[in-house]
Amino acid sequence: MLLYSQLLLLCLLPAGSGDFPAPRFNVSLELPPDQRWEPVLRHYDAAQFRRMVHQVIGFCTSIVAQDSRGNIYHGRNLDYAFIDILRSLTVDLQFVKNGQIVYKGTTFVGFVGLWTGQSANKFTISGNARVRGDWWETMIAALLKRDPPPSWLIRDTLLEAVDFQSALIKLSKSPITASVYYILAGVKPTEGVIITRNLNGPVDIWPLMPKKGQWYRVETNYDHWEPPPPYDDRRTPANHALNATGQKNINLPTLFKVLSIKPVLNNFTIYTTLMCAAQPYDYKTLVRT
Repeated sequence: MLLYSQLLLLCLLPAGSGDFPAPRFNVSLELPPDQRWEPVLRHYDAAQFRRMVHQVIGFCTSIVAQDSRGNIYHGRNLDYAFIDILRSLTVDLQFVKNGQIVYKGTTFVGFVGLWTGQSANKFTISGNARVRGDWWETMIAALLKRDPPPSWLIRDTLLEAVDFQSALIKLSKSPITASVYYILAGVKPTEGVIITRNLNGPVDIWPLMPKKGQWYRVETNYDHWEPPPPYDDRRTPANHALNATGQKNINLPTLFKVLSIKPVLNNFTIYTTLMCAAQPYDYKTLVRT
């Protein structure tokens, strides 16, 4: 399995690329929360970045796709400003309890939430910002209701949900402090969905429907039933690339190629993560340079 993972990583790295794998650390869930991050933080001078990273949501592209044999693949680009700083702080984390990996995630040092993660043999999740004008509702939810931020709900779902369906319910119905898109992928055919969220619940649930030819879903930062703005249309190039790839040819290496075309990959892309919950050892994050 290790050899296969190494070969897969070599396939994902284009010749001459400056991309590099994100460092990987273990985080013990058996330690108190205020001590869990010490082994990671010892490798960084992260104090000056904490306030900035706390606000990170990111303008992102997430894709979930099913191949012709029913395998589910999930990939995402996370885009944000402060690219030089955040690239140096990107890490893959393995959350460990009783010597076992409970879940994995990709984040920035000093940021305790997760926007990307995997529960092995169960599901994978990514979160994309949904830009809305309801800032006052966000303030009320954060200050008065004390609802969790969207990234904390991802972390809690990875820890608590036992399968795709329970993750779907938790991500759909739990109150949060900001609108967001949750992209969820499972291990069985058709287990892929885009959840469009407001603060109190789902606005729309958009599942894979392979029997109708809808074998993939692409989410950027705009409601899928509305056209993307012409100044930020990453959806159309991604759709074209997936159609050109074809369902029978989709896998993690070809999904990486889709996520590497411009403007899906752009000057603000911090990292690309590739996931397949049914093949948990293939979880890979590449910091894009």
